[in-house]
Amino acid sequence: MLKRLLRWGAACLLLVLLAGWIFSHGMFIWSIDWDNPRPFLESDVNSIDYVDGKLVANLDQYRIEYIPLEDMPPHLIEAFVAVEDRRFFDHRGVDYRGIFRALRANLSLGDIAEGGSTITQQLARNLFLNLDQNLERKIAEASIALQLERRYDKEEIIEMYINQVNFGAGNWGVVRAARKYFDKDVADLTIGEAALLAGLVQAPNAYTPAKGWELAITRQRVVLNRMVDMGFITSEQAATEVYQVEN
Repeated sequence: MLKRLLRWGAACLLLVLLAGWIFSHGMFIWSIDWDNPRPFLESDVNSIDYVDGKLVANLDQYRIEYIPLEDMPPHLIEAFVAVEDRRFFDHRGVDYRGIFRALRANLSLGDIAEGGSTITQQLARNLFLNLDQNLERKIAEASIALQLERRYDKEEIIEMYINQVNFGAGNWGVVRAARKYFDKDVADLTIGEAALLAGLVQAPNAYTPAKGWELAITRQRVVLNRMVDMGFITSEQAATEVYQVEN
């Protein structure tokens, strides 16, 4: 009798905790301002202040300069799709096939070589969540991604993503990254340069060319090869574009 009561009590407690989590998660989703997911993009704040004559923090590097999708070269979009989310235009926010593919690849290599988050999930995380690696955050990420896909079309989603993602060394958004690493406007990026930028976002602080070009170019080759696999470019183009950046 006592064991039955304990089991019943434990089950009730779990149900209460689950209901509480569902309620809090639902309130969080409900509180999101879906019509204004980019409140930080047009900030005019450049710095915090000076203390004893020294700049405390420079926020200008975090102020994002926005560029519409139609002003981006097509190969920039293709580079991101190839390396970050090959089924971006097919799924509805969460790629279940991609999750299993990434899990299989990571298990076979014994390391995290491939992620399972779609571009939409990454956008959800970057806009509304923290970077904690836990189940609760992953569930919230997927839920928000599904909501984003209902409210925005694919072009709007990838436009927002490329404009706010971190490219390393304090460069948020492709406009700043193109200027920092290549001294170019986004529209003038070559295939190789676009591939290099797309390769940075997996681990921007590790791959940033600000620390040297070797890792960035290694990652660039991965992106170019995936662009070849998807039929975006030829293998001859891929080989040529690597050397354009490398030299």
